[in-house]
Formats: sequence, structure tokens, C-alpha cells
Amino acid sequence: MSHRKSMTGVSCLRLLQGAAIALFGLLASCQRPTQRLPPAPIFEMREGEAPAAVHDENALTPLLRDNGGTASIADFERFAGIRRIYFERNRADLTDEARGTLDRQAEWLRQHPDVRASLHGHADALGTREYQIALGEKRAAAMKFYLTAHGVSAERLSITSFGKQRPAALGLDDASQKLNRRGETVLIGVPGASGN
Repeated sequence: MSHRKSMTGVSCLRLLQGAAIALFGLLASCQRPTQRLPPAPIFEMREGEAPAAVHDENALTPLLRDNGGTASIADFERFAGIRRIYFERNRADLTDEARGTLDRQAEWLRQHPDVRASLHGHADALGTREYQIALGEKRAAAMKFYLTAHGVSAERLSITSFGKQRPAALGLDDASQKLNRRGETVLIGVPGASGN
């Protein structure tokens, strides 16, 4: 009789183990698949490209600090010219015009080491939500890579992708969609900035 009880105990234990394995298998199949990260942006270095210009005190350039030494959004926009850059359709590489804007932004940010920035990547409405989120992330990453390559500490820069969720223009025409293919530099930690 004791032999029969021990066989029943072993059988029950094996049955419970099998049920546990089946349960874990079922739970694993119910999990959402992990999302693959987009590949890192690829940047071409042009042969003979000059390094970023060093700020010359004697040059006739806009003042970096014209309000008593305190950084402000108005100073940033006056110096950099604009906080937005634009991209070609389905592309995350920087145009020459975008590089020029980012050069000025990098110079201003180097002069204001206490200011952080959030780099926002946006996309047009011509694609799936998932594709445009990934593309917006690549665009923001391209901006961050360029700014860090020009002397801005990576710890001061964060990236966010909005994809097609925050359009600058609502029309579906080509002119409106060009305005939506953009990257924006949003300052954090300055008077008047959100997130202070």
C-alpha cells in the first residue's frame, strides 16, 4: 500500500510539473513581441569638411548672452535663427541647411552648459504609425549625434519621437507634409521653457 501511495505522489508531482510547464508556455505565447530598435543612424563624413568653427570674440555675430548673462529661449532663437530643421521624405539624414542650423544651436548650447535640450523627431502622415515613430526617432538621433559631434555633451540631450502625432500642418498636400517632416530643439531649464 505504501508503494502505491508513493507512486501516486510521484505521478501527481509529474502531472503538476507538466501543468506548470504548459502554463508557462501559454503565458510566454501571450506576451507581446518585443519591438526591435531602429538601427543607429549612418552619417557620411565628407572629405575635406572643415571642423566646426571656433567662436571668435572679434567676429560680428549675434550676442550669445544679451540679457545679463541668463540664457533664454529668445536668445537661443535669435542666435540659432530657428529651432526647427526639416528632412526629406522617408529620410533621417541631415541636409546642408539643417547642418547650418544645428551648427548655430551647438555653438549656443556650448556657451550655455547649464541648459539641456529635448530633441523631437516628427514625421509626415504618409505611412503607418509604427514606421513614422521609428523614423521620428532616427531623425532625433541624427540631431543628437550631430550636436554631440560638435561639442554638446550627450547627457544634456534627450530624444523623443512623436512620429505623425503632432503635425505642424494638417493638410495632406505636399507643402503641408514637408512642414511635418521636421526635428525640433526644445530647451529645458531656461526661463519660459516648459519642463522647468
